[in-house]
Amino acid sequence: MNKSLLFFITLLIMITHHGSMAQTTPGTQREKDITARYSNYFKADREKIYLHLNKTTYLNEETIWFKGYVIEEKNKKPFTAITNAYIDLYDPNGTRIQSELCYLANGSFEGYIPLSKMIKSGRYYIRAYTGFMNNFAEDESALYPVTILDPMDKTTSFTNNKPNLSNLNVQFFPESGVFLENNSNVIALKISDCNDIPIAIQNGSIVNAKGDVVTHFSTNAKGVGRFELPQNNNAPYKAVFKSNNDIQSFTLPTPKNTGYTFSINNYRFDKAIVSLKTAQPVTSQTNLSLLIQQDEKVSLIENLSLKAGVKEDTFTIDNKHFYEGINTIVLLDQNNIKLAERLIFQPYSANRNIMLSVVQKQKDTIILKGTSNFPLGNLSISVVPEKSVATGNFISINDAFVFASYLENPMITNTAYYFSDFSKNKHYELDTYLITQKPKYDAEKILNSTEPMVPKYEPDRGVTIKGTINRPLSKKSNYYVEMSSFYNSVKKQSEINDSNEFIFNNAIVYDSTSISLTLHNRNTGRTEDVPLAIQILKGQNLFLKPLPKLFSTCPTDPANPIATESYQLPDFRDQKVVQLSNVTLKKKAKTVPLKNVGRYNNSMARGYKISNGDFATFREVLPFIGANGFDVIYKNGSVYINNRISRSLRGNPSPAVFIDDVPLSDLTMLIGMSLDMVEEIYISKSGYGMGMDGGSGYIRIYTKRYMGTETVKSKAQTYVIKKAAQAPKDFKNPDYLNYDDGFANYGTVAWFPVVKTDPNGDFFFFIPDCKQESVRVKIEGIDPDGELISEEKTIQL
Repeated sequence: MNKSLLFFITLLIMITHHGSMAQTTPGTQREKDITARYSNYFKADREKIYLHLNKTTYLNEETIWFKGYVIEEKNKKPFTAITNAYIDLYDPNGTRIQSELCYLANGSFEGYIPLSKMIKSGRYYIRAYTGFMNNFAEDESALYPVTILDPMDKTTSFTNNKPNLSNLNVQFFPESGVFLENNSNVIALKISDCNDIPIAIQNGSIVNAKGDVVTHFSTNAKGVGRFELPQNNNAPYKAVFKSNNDIQSFTLPTPKNTGYTFSINNYRFDKAIVSLKTAQPVTSQTNLSLLIQQDEKVSLIENLSLKAGVKEDTFTIDNKHFYEGINTIVLLDQNNIKLAERLIFQPYSANRNIMLSVVQKQKDTIILKGTSNFPLGNLSISVVPEKSVATGNFISINDAFVFASYLENPMITNTAYYFSDFSKNKHYELDTYLITQKPKYDAEKILNSTEPMVPKYEPDRGVTIKGTINRPLSKKSNYYVEMSSFYNSVKKQSEINDSNEFIFNNAIVYDSTSISLTLHNRNTGRTEDVPLAIQILKGQNLFLKPLPKLFSTCPTDPANPIATESYQLPDFRDQKVVQLSNVTLKKKAKTVPLKNVGRYNNSMARGYKISNGDFATFREVLPFIGANGFDVIYKNGSVYINNRISRSLRGNPSPAVFIDDVPLSDLTMLIGMSLDMVEEIYISKSGYGMGMDGGSGYIRIYTKRYMGTETVKSKAQTYVIKKAAQAPKDFKNPDYLNYDDGFANYGTVAWFPVVKTDPNGDFFFFIPDCKQESVRVKIEGIDPDGELISEEKTIQL
C-alpha cells in the first residue's frame, strides 16, 4: 500500500479516539465583522471566463476555434448581460500579436483566431478577459497555452518533446505554508523537467543531515506526491531519487523554530480533522481560529485552544461549515493575523453524464445523438480522430470554474480524472495537489479592507461610434443622425451636440461591415446630403494585468539534444479561391405573388420570394446568389460577385447590386446578411433594361422593412466599420488532401460551438465521414442554473 495513503488512514484511526470537537459560536461580532469585510470585497460582480478550444495544437495554416462561457463568481450562473469579451494571442515571448473582440450574450460567445503561415513553431498563449476585470487587484483573466507548428520548419514541426530527465526542477510545499522544527510536517512536492513536463518517481527517499533515510515518497503522473516528515531535529533534509539512471538530490527548505501550522483531513463525509502544531510548547493557553471562506461566504471556527505546555492538538469540525468545491482555510490568531493557510476541496454530487450513439450514416455524413440528464443545456462539441496528439493539456470547464478561479497559478488540467468515480483515494490525490497551490485571494488584504471596491472601469458593451458633421447647422436641435446596418439589424438615432458631433453608444456592430448614416431635418422631414466623418471608440480594450509567469523551456544544447517523438503532419490542398457549389432549386407547385415585380426592370429579371425553406437551405444572401448564376468569391476580407459569362464591354464581370433600390458600392455589407431579413430577390444575368450599367447583370434585394413606397435618391453615407467585434463565421474544416496518419495525428473532424439540449436533455449533431474507425468527442457546457458538464467520449464509427 502507498505509504502516504497508509499515513492518512492511520491518522483517521488515531483521531477517532483523540480528537475534540471544535467549539463554534455562530453570529459572534467578530464573525460578523469578518463577513462584512469579505462581502465588501466581493460586492462587485466578478466575471469568470472559460474558453473551450477545439484542440490545443495547430498548424499555422489552420484556424483556432473557440466557444466562450462566462459566469458570475458568487452565484455561479451564466452572466447574461451583453458585454464585450476580448481574446488575445501572445507569442512565446509574451508579446501580443493578435486580438479579437467578441460579443457576450446569455453567458456565452463564439469566435476564431485565423493563423498565418508567417507564424513560427512554438508555444503560444491565448488570453480571454473582459474590460470590467481591470477593476480588480487579482488577475481574473483566463490563459490557455497552445502549440502552433510551422510545417516548413523541419527542426520542430514534427516533434513533441519527451521529458528532459537530466534537467529537473523539484519544489517543496509544506502543508499550510509553514515548515516547523521540532514537530512532524506534511510536505507535498512537485517534480518536473525544464519544460514543465511532470515526472513520475517511484521509491524516492528523504534523508537527514546524517544521511539516514527517515521516510519515502513517490510522485504520480502529474509529478505530485507527499510525505510526512517525522519529528525533525536533523536538518538539512534532502529528497533523493533515481532518474535516468542518475541519483538526483534536492535540499528541502530550512524549517522554522517559531510559528504555527495545521493539517486538515476532510475525507470523511460528516466531519473534518484538524491538527494544530507549533515548534515549541506554548507557555500559556493559546486560542486560535479557523476561517473557512469561498468568495463572499465565510464561516469562523473559534476557540481552537492549545493548552499550556503542549505543542499540538487535534480537533474535529462539522462538514456543514465547508462550501461545495474549493475552500480557503486560514489559521488566525485573536487579532485576525494570518498564521497559515491552505486550500481544500469539499466534494459534492455532480451526476451529469452524456451517452452518445451513431444513429445514421448518410453518404459522407454521420449523424450522432446525445442523451443526457442535462436539459436546456448550452454545449460546445469538438471532434478529433481517436489517435489525435493535438489535444494535450486541455483545460475543461470544470478546470476553469471549479478550480482555477480560486488558484493563484491556475494551470490545472484534467480534473475529470478526479471527478470520475470520485473516491477517498482520488480525494487524497487532489488534496495533495492543492497543498502545492496558493489561494488567489489574499486573506490579509481582505481582512484589512473596510470599504467596497468602487469600479473605475465600466462594463464594455459594443462599440462607440463618434462622428462630426462637416458643415455649420443653423439650429442643431432641428437635426438628428440616423445609423442603420442591414447585416447587424441596427437602427439608432443620435442628437447633435454643440460641437457638431453625434455619438452612438453601445452599438452592436461587427468588424468590416457597413453602416449607413443619414442626416435628418425634423422641420422639413427630409434628409440632407452632408459630409460626415466618424471614428470608432472602445473597439479594442487593453488588459492592465501583465501575463503570469509563462512556461519555462529547456536550454538548447546541440551536444545533448532533447529526446523527441515524431508525428506525421497532415497535408492541405493549396486553394486560394473557393467557388460555391451549384444548388438545384425545385419548382414549387404553388407560388406567392411578388410585391416588387413592377418596380424598375424587375419584370425582366427572375424574382424569388424568400421562404423559410430558402432560409433553411442557404441561411445567408451570398450563398443564395452563388446558387443562382453568379460566382461568389471571398478574398482578404472582401467579397466579389462575378457573372459566369461576362457581357460587359468594359470587361467587368460584376453585376450591379441594389438593396431596397439603393445601389451598393461596397459588397462587404452582404457578408453574413441573413436571408430571414429579406423578402424578395430579383436576379438578371443578362442585365436587360439597365444599359451599360447592367452589362454583367443585376441583383435587387428587398428587405422585409421595405414597404413598397416610391424610392427617393438616397443621401445616406456608407462607412466600413473597423475595430469592432469579430463577425460570426461558420466553422469550415481545413481542406485536407487525405485522411492519412497526419490527419489522424493533428486533424480536426468537426467543431460545433452552439449545441442546445432539449427539455429531455437530448441533442443531435452531424460529422463528416473522415474515414476514421473511431473519434474522440469532447463536450463542455453549462445549464441556466450554472450546472457544468465536461465529458470526453470515444465513439466507434
